[in-house]
Amino acid sequence: MQNRFAGVIAVGLIAAAGQAQVVINEVFPNPPGSSDPRREFIELYGAPGLKLDGYALAYVIGGQDIDSDNVLDVPPEIDESWDLSGLTIGSNGFLVLYNDTDAAINPSQIPGLVSAGTTLVPFTAAFIASVDTPGNLENDGSGTFVLLRRRPTDAGFPFGQYWRKDVNQDENEDSRLDFGPPFQSFGVNIEPYQMIDDLAWSNAGGKEYTRSSEQEISETSGFNPDGASRVAYYNANPNLGLRLDSNSNIVPTRMADEEFIYGDALTADPFAYDAVRSGAPTDPNGDGFQDIATTGARLTPGNFNDTGNFTQFRFVVGDFDFDGDVDATDQSLIQIRLGASLDDNIPAYLYDNETPGDPNDDFQTTYWSFQGRDAVRLLAMMQMDPTDGAMGMNETFVTQDDLDAFAAIYNPPCLGDWDGSGGQPNSSDFLAFLNDYSSQNPAADLAPPGGNGVFDSSDFLAFLNLYSQGC
Repeated sequence: MQNRFAGVIAVGLIAAAGQAQVVINEVFPNPPGSSDPRREFIELYGAPGLKLDGYALAYVIGGQDIDSDNVLDVPPEIDESWDLSGLTIGSNGFLVLYNDTDAAINPSQIPGLVSAGTTLVPFTAAFIASVDTPGNLENDGSGTFVLLRRRPTDAGFPFGQYWRKDVNQDENEDSRLDFGPPFQSFGVNIEPYQMIDDLAWSNAGGKEYTRSSEQEISETSGFNPDGASRVAYYNANPNLGLRLDSNSNIVPTRMADEEFIYGDALTADPFAYDAVRSGAPTDPNGDGFQDIATTGARLTPGNFNDTGNFTQFRFVVGDFDFDGDVDATDQSLIQIRLGASLDDNIPAYLYDNETPGDPNDDFQTTYWSFQGRDAVRLLAMMQMDPTDGAMGMNETFVTQDDLDAFAAIYNPPCLGDWDGSGGQPNSSDFLAFLNDYSSQNPAADLAPPGGNGVFDSSDFLAFLNLYSQGC
């Protein structure tokens, strides 16, 4: 008899109508050979039909420190950027941006590879207007992909005011996209962008621009990844594996290490990962340093990244901590977010723009309350009831209707139904409890909550309380 307090209701087969998450799922910036226009793509995974109004995607290059003197010889810049407004996630949960910049001579292979229902978007169709033209993704130096949301204070201004191609937003080379112009003028300001998801890796001494180092792939020694494919999505670092840092110290792997397969693609099969020149999440059956086998791993635009060795995660309706099921933790998460909005922010504080001795560039800034996992979680919560706003539209904050929709799919385990037969507790449940009690099954050690290793009358009273509550 299993512990009745450990039961949860899995809802993995519930229809995807309540999902509202969107994340960067797969990127292929550097196909082998000279085939970039034919094979480059970026894939988003999320809610089927989710509108992406107010979202943008940027690829930020971190420059190169060729002589390793800690001074970048090639400056960082925004390499390419796309406005996603007016687009929606496809009916199969995927949107794929693909390189069409040389369509006449090197037409893209990507449209012919995606599964039915994928939203296909050419680079040129979503390119944020710039003095330059859309082109191939940069292959050298560190790279960061950022999925971001437009600020309400940017109403009437194009994303290009901040995110246009060839702009260097890290002039002091501190691995942070700077505040102030051209993002915004000095004074009282709100954080320049709201990050929904990001991913980075380093190469040639360049900089990375994730909001947290957890979203940076730790080690790419000996190769500059051609691409990366997501196979997991966590609420926090699962601490599944270990790695050696640059000083040969044993440290935990980062979340990105445990979420992505990454590496070089084979020349003979350009959408397949090289089993040697690649990395992957930690093998749970290994020694803590060993990765899962990448044999058969492929870049799969417009489809899930499944192979015989692993299955890509799927978002589950109501699963706000991204552990694959819906339970009391998810119930608590949505309850404490009642009334929360993506526009919520943290009170302003003084920011010195990296020059503490110069008060002339000091200004107040306000940070977004929800970014990254917290933002994706809130998107899912707000979409539990997608018609809870005016005129049947989705409300912009978590409502009581969203909580009620969650309650409709989450049924806490009936603890009085001891034999698991379903329905209201009856005599068979009482006999099943007596059997577990007499055999000193730990499941019957109910008092105090969690058990104390002693089987006595308090356990009977605790069960009677559950029995009397019914289901």
